[in-house]
Amino acid sequence: MSVRVGVIGYGLAGRLFHAPFIACTPGLDLTHVVTRSPERAAQAAVDHPGVTAVADITELLAQDVDLVVVASPSGVHVEHARAALAAGRHVVLDKPPAANAAEFEALMAVADEVGRHLIVFHNRRWDSDYRTLRTILDAGTLGTVHRFDTAMDRWRPEGKGGWRESAAPEDLGGLRYDLGPHLVDQAVQLFGRVNEVSARVQSLRDIGSLDDDVLAVLAHDSGTTTVVSASLLTAIPAPRYRVSGTAGAALLQAADSQEDRLRAGERPADHGVGWGAEPGVTAVVVTGPEAQRAEVTYLDGRWPDFYAGVLGCLDAGTPNPVPPASALATMRVLDAIGEAAASGGTVRLA
Repeated sequence: MSVRVGVIGYGLAGRLFHAPFIACTPGLDLTHVVTRSPERAAQAAVDHPGVTAVADITELLAQDVDLVVVASPSGVHVEHARAALAAGRHVVLDKPPAANAAEFEALMAVADEVGRHLIVFHNRRWDSDYRTLRTILDAGTLGTVHRFDTAMDRWRPEGKGGWRESAAPEDLGGLRYDLGPHLVDQAVQLFGRVNEVSARVQSLRDIGSLDDDVLAVLAHDSGTTTVVSASLLTAIPAPRYRVSGTAGAALLQAADSQEDRLRAGERPADHGVGWGAEPGVTAVVVTGPEAQRAEVTYLDGRWPDFYAGVLGCLDAGTPNPVPPASALATMRVLDAIGEAAASGGTVRLA
């Protein structure tokens, strides 16, 4: 029996990052989308024949759906997730899951109370670059990692407008909430708990955005220092990752291509197992006293695995693919980045 899925929002996130991967997962049935836009409703019908468009979450929750995917604007994530949980639905919640850690922790409590799964959409745990880096680290050839540089740079000097670049705090716009969750989540997954944060968050473009340049330094209990960089004003992007250890280093210049492919019109259903492949893309690894150089072929990006994990969690009782506690750890670091930037000091996490 299929898990019936309703997606709230059919903008960028709903249309590109969620619906195609739900549709290509056997056992998940995309039955409804929530949108007030006639144009988006029509597009959903073209993209997914048989899907029903409804106007709001109240109408969605009156339907026979098992799983609600919250892909609405960030400022209403908590409102929509709480309503779906209260109605007895499981929830996939796009990032950021809340405005702060306390708000997300309260949402976790609601999920526990009603006995439903709350699954945060940290899909970049399945990026090609991240999966490749994990393989390099697992090999142990870099020794003890003392420095991790991770960057997501864009060149958008004119801005694109919309809620993602809104300066209104309630919209949860800006890079700390947009790219920050990806960067911090990966760092925490790789190197563990963060105990100290310093940061500088700036709004450099004269377009009224909340922030468009974020630089943060995270100290991990493991001894690793992570330098996080996200910018909309970087015409020459930094490498996606650079890792320095006591026995070597790794450089991963290229970023995962799945988002670019989706924006270009490709869909995972058209590729099957070939989706997310990065032909010809390699990481550079240098090790030993003689600085021996090797190239490591990128693993495929596997965003479809997120929704396969969701199905397993709901249908077969396998573990939550993104345990809420791990998403909470990321939110606490994002809170600390905001606090450190505002105070100009260093924030220690309890």
